[in-house]
Amino acid sequence: MEQTMERAGNFLPRVDDAAGSPNAVDRRLVSLTAPASSAAEQYRSLYYRLERMRELRPLKVVGITSAMPGEGKTVTSVNLALVAARANPDRRILLIDADLRRGQVSGVLGIKSRPGLADLLAGECEVRDLVRRFQATRMAVITAGPTPEEPTQALASAKMKQFLKVVREHFDEVYVDLPPTLPFADSAILGHQTDGLLMVVRANVTPAQAVNQAVEQLAGAPILGCVLNGAEMSDTPYMKNYMRNK
Repeated sequence: MEQTMERAGNFLPRVDDAAGSPNAVDRRLVSLTAPASSAAEQYRSLYYRLERMRELRPLKVVGITSAMPGEGKTVTSVNLALVAARANPDRRILLIDADLRRGQVSGVLGIKSRPGLADLLAGECEVRDLVRRFQATRMAVITAGPTPEEPTQALASAKMKQFLKVVREHFDEVYVDLPPTLPFADSAILGHQTDGLLMVVRANVTPAQAVNQAVEQLAGAPILGCVLNGAEMSDTPYMKNYMRNK
């Protein structure tokens, strides 16, 4: 795996041939589709908060999860990775879809779903077959691939641990889209192998009790904080005043 990852690290000439149509990209990827929007600015703010944390501690592998499905963790993961790729063209940025139950990264990016991480863990391909560059960005992507019979077992395997270890050595920043925390044990397993976790919380939807339960289930994993998703920026006093004075 070490040798194939080294080859995969030279991903820059390899643009995914299914990622050429702008219409295939989910419009919620505002970092790409609406970079001047206030929503895109919030993702940039989130990224630079992580950068400040990196000055104080190692933060190469960042996991993104949520308490329940449907809270926006995948859109957050992809937007964050896209911002990272634009902010630091000299760094190698990798986005991994580790939600082997319902991987959505390929769908929001409009790229092929296979081969993916599940294929690698099943021994059906090598790392160099997985890594692809998204459009003209500096972001490399590994999709989830097909749902295995035992997703938790696959993610808890020695092969997955080896994969994350090698990834650390060949990329500067790694963003991992994890499954939701409460329904499955997957995030608790992988969370302890990251340098930090972000918990996505949907505004006015996610009960505080669910967030607390998710934090307890992660059992000591390095949680960096929560990302409030779906909030109306104009609801804050600052944004109201700003928009009124424009």
